[in-house]
Amino acid sequence: MARINLKKFIAEHYKGGVTARDVIREGVTNSIQAGANSISVDLLFSRQGGLFGDEVRNVLDKIIISDDGEGFTQDNLNYFDEICTGHKDDIGGKGVGRLAFLKYANRVEVRSQLAAELIEFRYTPDFKLEDVVKTEKYGPRETTITISELKDQINTQVAKLINSMCDDLRLLLFLKKKSGRTISINFTHNSKQSFQDDFIFSGKDIEAQKTKTFEVNGETFDCYLFREEAPRKGIVAMLCADELCVEEYQISKRFDICRYLISITSTYLNQISNIERQKLEIPKTDAEADLASPISRETLMPRIHEECLAMINEVAEGDIDAFKCANIGKLQKYYPFIQMDSLNGDAAILDADEVVKTYRAQQARREDLLVEAMEAGRKVAFDDISHLASDDLARFIVHRALVIDSLANMPRESAEDVLHDAILRKHSNGNDIRENNVWLVDDKFLSYSSIYSDETLAKIVREVGTETESKQKRKPDIAAFYSKDEKGQPNKLVIIEFKKPGADIFDNSKALLQCRLYASELVDRIATVREVFAFSVVEIDDEFYKDMKRTGFKDVFSLSERVVYNDFVIGSSDDIPLHLYVMPAFSLINDARARNRVFEEVLRFNMGSKTGSGDASS
Repeated sequence: MARINLKKFIAEHYKGGVTARDVIREGVTNSIQAGANSISVDLLFSRQGGLFGDEVRNVLDKIIISDDGEGFTQDNLNYFDEICTGHKDDIGGKGVGRLAFLKYANRVEVRSQLAAELIEFRYTPDFKLEDVVKTEKYGPRETTITISELKDQINTQVAKLINSMCDDLRLLLFLKKKSGRTISINFTHNSKQSFQDDFIFSGKDIEAQKTKTFEVNGETFDCYLFREEAPRKGIVAMLCADELCVEEYQISKRFDICRYLISITSTYLNQISNIERQKLEIPKTDAEADLASPISRETLMPRIHEECLAMINEVAEGDIDAFKCANIGKLQKYYPFIQMDSLNGDAAILDADEVVKTYRAQQARREDLLVEAMEAGRKVAFDDISHLASDDLARFIVHRALVIDSLANMPRESAEDVLHDAILRKHSNGNDIRENNVWLVDDKFLSYSSIYSDETLAKIVREVGTETESKQKRKPDIAAFYSKDEKGQPNKLVIIEFKKPGADIFDNSKALLQCRLYASELVDRIATVREVFAFSVVEIDDEFYKDMKRTGFKDVFSLSERVVYNDFVIGSSDDIPLHLYVMPAFSLINDARARNRVFEEVLRFNMGSKTGSGDASS
């Protein structure tokens, strides 16, 4: 028989790596194929310090899979010594699955008690039948595979891993039950994570609410609908090859009435699964389809989406319809400027981020078509241009709302870095308008012009920043020009700096002085600058607030926390006004949200005017 370089074969066929989920699925599947009805999966986690031994353990150290199947008979040992065996062809076996063990771990040990014989060996890339140790011993049949010395130390969430395994195996256990065989899998672990220590997943508890068949291009697809009660939620299509889930297609993450899983099988899916059953090699578009793979994702996924929702609606007594109504209400509240009926009828089942993504894609396509028409010299209606501009403004307001919402959820201790990146990413050249959000500070900076768009200005700001940092050990985080005079020269400057929470009154006061000195040096070097706005983003405690009030700072209206302001004159001639604002990060965010809501209200009114009513979905 020809030899094979097993190490190279594994490296070539498992290029994407192997996970605990892959290994457990392979082991459990082998147990089922060996006739096992009772299977146990023990997840052992390593202890990582701790005085009392009661700490949560996250790093998986060992996996033990046991079963009551037929075990390693002589025939099975012979198959085990052969790569790409054919004895499981009729049940979808590829003959290479066990190689995942070798990719995942440095040590794989097998112990198989037959009726009158104990079989033991260590499985390695150099395994040969002569390595098997056989001992005369009587006992109940039990085969155990111990996988240890894992090649990667990765944090493992027990709940996520076990739930994923149940999803992968649900259809297989259901179909075995239908054929008269009940299989039970017992998961145990010692991680002390918040998941029950002993969890049983049994085929006897699995029921399909509905089955359905549909055809695409002559290929048949069988669907099995399963339901899990709340708090689990979402709608997921499980694309299966040889009755095992290979790919999850998320239809809705937000569906919160319960959780629906639709397992989908097909001879077509069996054929296009890769050899390790880790992915489905489906052509992306119809243009990429061929005789071997005639159905593309472009054709298949919308049909799966449609069939899955139809199945749920048929058996769930209006679950989908109820969710659609509730979701449309939420979407209209938070995105009143998007016409929901323009999203191909899918808005009701989409999550908010998907709505925005779909909306933006549609608007971009409309813009492209309009530009193409203008370039080709075709007549373009003024209303089309006007509506496009209006819609583009709505898209910008959507962007602003998403930025503000993400910032509002950040922890206070992360405010400096997160807010800095939101306004202008560190080390960014600022040329891409999508990379900056200076409007967060004040909407007058919507006309912001990057310092980096002019090489001379950029050089001056870098030089002054370096000199300031050398003298003061700190420079403000952001400096930008947002206005130009009639000759195109920069005449207004905005400076923004962030101070980490926890600084004392002396550091905070020093930061204000540094900001003034930095601004003064800049205006001395750039003669066309006639006005400077500076924003110091810093926590304001009672002591710092009182000190600023004593030194002339005045209160500025804010919706939440205290904001103060003072005017100074800077420059060598003390003739350039500097407007200095001091505010906490969350005050900046809340005030930005309030300003953005003004735009939202205007757009909501416009939508109502456009449709003839206040209903934004009309």
